[in-house]
Amino acid sequence: MSDTSDSSAVVPSAASAVEGQAVENRRANYNRLVRTARLASIILEKVDFKISPEALGVNKSLLTRNLNVSTKVLSSGLQDGTCVANIVWTIQYRFKKRSVVKCVASYIISYDGIANCSEETVSVFVDNVGKVATYAYLRALYAHLDWSASLGSPPLPIVQFQPKL
Repeated sequence: MSDTSDSSAVVPSAASAVEGQAVENRRANYNRLVRTARLASIILEKVDFKISPEALGVNKSLLTRNLNVSTKVLSSGLQDGTCVANIVWTIQYRFKKRSVVKCVASYIISYDGIANCSEETVSVFVDNVGKVATYAYLRALYAHLDWSASLGSPPLPIVQFQPKL
């Protein structure tokens, strides 16, 4: 006969309570950082725009667009209160698996007011808030490049980012 004790049933609920508290702490730290951080600068570091002649002759409905973004914290700001990060946006149009248009825009952003938070919180902040801060600039830049190249592609979509805490 095996002995089953009630303590094994208590452990998972105690562990989930600790995990729930950790999530709440991360959320509170993130929200505090959102309230205290101030955007100091956005710098367009580099733009690379390539279009093949094939893109101009293809029916626009046959092109597929991919929009990707990557973020990298260059300085968390935990020492001096200023966070610096790199946000790289990539827009690519494909026709039959072949890239016919590609635009890569790299932005350097900085935020002041970073204090009393973890590297993880800063990383989540940059991943969410940095994308939002640079996307409007990217949309305007790409619209101008698209117009200059006479590509005639549809405007970039409005994107909503939800923080993952």
